[in-house]
Amino acid sequence: MSAGVSTASSATEVDRDHDVGAETDPPQVSALFLIRFDKRVGYTVAWKRSNASVTLDGAVEYKSLPSGLHTLTSDLVYFVHEGYAGLSAFAKGEAGAEERNAQFVSVGILVSRAYGRLGRSWLLASKLKQLAETLSEDVERTAPLEEFWEQQSSGGEGGGTAGPSKSEEPATNGKSGRKRALSTLTSVVPSEKGGLVADHPALSMLKYVADLGPLVFRLQQAALLRKRILFIGPPPVRTCCEFVYNLSVLSSIPPHAADLVSPGTEALLRLPALFSIGVHDIPELEQLQAQKAHGAPEIGEDLPSQGWVACTTDEIITTKKKLFDIVVKMPATYDAPPQKKVWPIMKTSDGTQIKASQRDLRRWKMLQLELRKHRRGRYEDEDEDDGGDDDNEALLRPKASCDAEDDLSVDDSIIEPTTWPQVAYSGFMWWASAGEQPAYTTTERDRDRDLLGDLSDYADALPTAIIAYFHRSTTQLIQNLNSIIERSDDEETEEDDGTLLLDKGDVSRMGLDTWSEADRAFLSEFSWLWYGRMVDLSYRRHRDCCGVRMPVF
Repeated sequence: MSAGVSTASSATEVDRDHDVGAETDPPQVSALFLIRFDKRVGYTVAWKRSNASVTLDGAVEYKSLPSGLHTLTSDLVYFVHEGYAGLSAFAKGEAGAEERNAQFVSVGILVSRAYGRLGRSWLLASKLKQLAETLSEDVERTAPLEEFWEQQSSGGEGGGTAGPSKSEEPATNGKSGRKRALSTLTSVVPSEKGGLVADHPALSMLKYVADLGPLVFRLQQAALLRKRILFIGPPPVRTCCEFVYNLSVLSSIPPHAADLVSPGTEALLRLPALFSIGVHDIPELEQLQAQKAHGAPEIGEDLPSQGWVACTTDEIITTKKKLFDIVVKMPATYDAPPQKKVWPIMKTSDGTQIKASQRDLRRWKMLQLELRKHRRGRYEDEDEDDGGDDDNEALLRPKASCDAEDDLSVDDSIIEPTTWPQVAYSGFMWWASAGEQPAYTTTERDRDRDLLGDLSDYADALPTAIIAYFHRSTTQLIQNLNSIIERSDDEETEEDDGTLLLDKGDVSRMGLDTWSEADRAFLSEFSWLWYGRMVDLSYRRHRDCCGVRMPVF
């Protein structure tokens, strides 16, 4: 496998990347609250309990009830507040005419982020949904809230733990701090049966890859450059919140690659996730933007100035161009047939559309076909064992025609067109090779196949397989670039200004499209961000073939 990227080693690293403490051990709740919408006064905190000095009023009610939830019957919302991870369950119940025949409530919690991006809050999602449904029928019936809070405070059955012990708290400096930070990146650990626990946000990984299409690779690049990325779309909010989590996980720098980047980049090893934000968060975003503009080395306890990823239902935020770098507009529906599918639109803050490369398209199709094949095999095995279907999983079953690439058609509007130099070069190589597949194309395809690996290694944990795949891709990029830097340093002369000279083969081995201007721009920015080195991609612009000089870039 190229660049020494091993499927087995990547699987081991993913399995080792987990939150502090047991995966199935619910976190201690630092705050519990009930939010309701009153048509006379708006959002209110109707009930609250807290064992932490955290301000709830004037903040959590807006975070727990994003715009547009009134169109749904239920939803889950992830957010962050004053260093805590928040999760709220929304429910709509019937009410009298004085409340316009609807009761909107949300039951939320705050938990420590010492347990990971979301503090393992998903382990309490089902309980919160149950409480929200009960209170949507009678908002005055707060006894279940009192009982749940007492249970959490006492650490009784089903309650949270007392929090991480001193020895378990993530170190914050030195070599041990670097390793500890890396060991708590993904918070994705398969259960004993090979799958993830219920309500785990990583369960949406397959949906994330399918819905974003080839743009998953462009989004991954933006995240690796630590851009400020904003998903915007209609409710339900849960889907975009989980996509935020997925991107933050997929773009984390794996431990075995983190040792190869330049010292001083520790704050960049993962992309911070803000999850759901709204108009009431604009002042905070403006503060972050101001600190970024002044070159602050770090913003907040866990928020490097270089970027973040969040989601919103408030389109007005996208008018504040200085507050974000990349916006991903999600379509209103995700389950349309391929010929009618509406793909997300990805743009820069100045409105320039970002499209996937031709190689991205090929890689995405390869990944989708492999995922579908293993999903189908898994469901067939389950049918033999159980003789029945789970309603939810039946919805995810691939169609009989899933192996056909025609089922993976993608709108040309999100794919970069084939360039004329590429057409000319490909045509000449076809002629020169008597109609055979050019060797470089075959080699590139084989590299992409090797990087994908064998998904059967992951049994039923296909979300973990996706994480491993993207982490291997990042490792391949870093290992190849690091090797070029080491070679350049060994050959350094007095006239050398430290610029890295890269050719077509170098770019291809990094998993990038050698014909894509966007890929070359990404590589230049990535090298500068992580190594402080400039690259020269104009080097060897032509290749001699059969005595004829052909353009390479």
